Amino acid sequence: MNKIKPGKFWYDDEKKRIQAHGGSIMYVDGTYYWYGENKEGVFGRAVKDDIKPSIWHNGVRVYSSKDLYSWHDEGIAIISDNPNSPFYPRNIMDRPHILYNKKTKKYVMWAKCVTRCVKIGANFESAKYYIALSDKITGPYEFSHWIDGVRAGDFDLFIENNKAYYIGTEDHTVYARELTSDYMNFTDKFSTHIEKERPPFVREAPCYFTHDGRKFIITSGTSGYFPNPTLTHEIKDLHGEYIELGETCVNDKEKTSFRAQFSSVFKHPFKKNLYIALGDRWLNDLPVNMEVSGEEMFDGYFRPEGPSFREDLIHVYSDENTSEATYVWLPIKFDSNGIPHIEWVDEWSIEDFD
Repeated sequence: MNKIKPGKFWYDDEKKRIQAHGGSIMYVDGTYYWYGENKEGVFGRAVKDDIKPSIWHNGVRVYSSKDLYSWHDEGIAIISDNPNSPFYPRNIMDRPHILYNKKTKKYVMWAKCVTRCVKIGANFESAKYYIALSDKITGPYEFSHWIDGVRAGDFDLFIENNKAYYIGTEDHTVYARELTSDYMNFTDKFSTHIEKERPPFVREAPCYFTHDGRKFIITSGTSGYFPNPTLTHEIKDLHGEYIELGETCVNDKEKTSFRAQFSSVFKHPFKKNLYIALGDRWLNDLPVNMEVSGEEMFDGYFRPEGPSFREDLIHVYSDENTSEATYVWLPIKFDSNGIPHIEWVDEWSIEDFD
């Protein structure tokens, strides 16, 4: 029987490291498609810009599978050699999400992008959502336009009752927005939620899902690549009340979400009770016995001028080489009250679920 082993190195059917970070899964015509950031060629802190130019990504990569165990590399869905393009490898491109529009018969990709400069680094004030289109899930995708008037952050997209929606973080606040009928822009309808005082408690990496008619969202705190506790909220109404239910990961002694950050939740199309939280262990070189937990990384170290977390400790604990990041896929369980939670398991099988 096949097994999913969270935190281990995963390889495709050609024995190459899988590169689909910050990813999501779509099921299309009998095939699962896993897509995300291709981090091939990315280097950690040990490689300086003046020695060898670093890159943020190498495009959006897509993999296909019939069983969620064995994956085939379908290639690069979008990349650009134009330095002014958001999909140019040196520019920041995060967390691509794809929706299929039945009306236009187009796959619509959204990505959070930030332009970078060798001398001044990333200009996060310029973060925008960029839209690209394709006739096929695997691409190639062609850049269409960007969204003005919104400072982009981590986000999720979903479809309910033939209508598309967005939940994302903008300026440290969670926004719920409705998309236009072509899924290529926002309508005027939006609402704000889950406002926290400051980093690392403000939220990012939202993952939306529904279970037994109830709506939920899990989110990460803001701590760069260093992992932190994941929170669960129940959404009573998309533009109404969001109720905090507490930490998502149980028996998480380090308060680091099992050293991972989740990017999406995939509901298995044929397994009623299988919801998979897809996560990345961005820093897989953290020591086995860390001296600080996710909470301790921040508590007591705030000062008005920053930083918002202990950057001096990050340098000690990790090289931040995201090309070496591993994947943490864990099933979501629901207690007797229908509240979702995530437990650590060293390995698990899809066949274990009804």
